[in-house]
Amino acid sequence: MNCQACTDRLSEYADHEMAGEEAREIKAHLDKCAECREQLRRLEQIALATATLTRHAPSADCLLKISKAIHQHARPPRRTEFGPVLNFDELADYLCVDQETIGQYLDEIPSFELGGTLLFRKKSIEKWIESKETGFELQRMIAESPDAFSRQNRLITNGGVTWTLTTKN
Repeated sequence: MNCQACTDRLSEYADHEMAGEEAREIKAHLDKCAECREQLRRLEQIALATATLTRHAPSADCLLKISKAIHQHARPPRRTEFGPVLNFDELADYLCVDQETIGQYLDEIPSFELGGTLLFRKKSIEKWIESKETGFELQRMIAESPDAFSRQNRLITNGGVTWTLTTKN
């Protein structure tokens, strides 16, 4: 182990937050290296000195300033209330899926382009979802009672196959 690797982890070692092989490697390095032993000694002195300090709770004003500073540097949060039109990222958030999944269905999902941006009407997305639900319900019904269904011209299309429910007497 070199001095840089040792000093990078020295605080954890001093606080006894490290075990196993890594702790043994640092101890072996400290046995040979006076500079790193001196750094450990200084860390331990600082820990002793700070342990005796009185702890103070920050004022509400101080907490407000800290919070404001954090929010100024933080990435703005994504909207949680989606308007009637969604962009690609908002659609993924709205459907709670990743963008790759959206990409697999992009040719099916109703969309339009405006100003070079692909957009999705929330109402159209909801209708598309309902049509998917109807298709899955139809598949379940066909699987449970295949004799009750027959192919005909067009009534319900699912996966390119048209089915209609017929009654048997």
